[in-house]
Amino acid sequence: MPGPRVGDPAAELAAAGRLADEADRHGELAEALARRPVLLPTWSAPARAVAVYAACALAGSLLMLVALIGSPLPATGLDLVAAVSCAGVPLLSFLAGHLVLGRWGRPVLGGETPPGRYVPLGFVICALVAPSLFCVYLVVFRLLT
Repeated sequence: MPGPRVGDPAAELAAAGRLADEADRHGELAEALARRPVLLPTWSAPARAVAVYAACALAGSLLMLVALIGSPLPATGLDLVAAVSCAGVPLLSFLAGHLVLGRWGRPVLGGETPPGRYVPLGFVICALVAPSLFCVYLVVFRLLT
């Protein structure tokens, strides 16, 4: 069995101090990362909200395009598709953006305050972008047929 290690206690104490300082620095870095949102962590809260709501509105407009293409109704009789596209899809896009911001738009630590979801801004984005793109789709299909 080896005997006790003989060394300079001051050097070992200094090395242990450096390792403790490095561990503290890594702990502070991990805590700082945990205080940032998971989704787009370097973006500001309003920019993150605009990006999420715009992405959800674009996804909703793609669903409207699929409904327009897949509809067995002629282009002049799209009352149901138009009603769903102008009312239902923007609402669903808004709710999807709201849920995404609530789940991934808040930090892991320090979540005492609710995340910035920017509800009026998101509703306006979803209510304007999705129906506007639906109108663009209709115009394009009218020009193509």
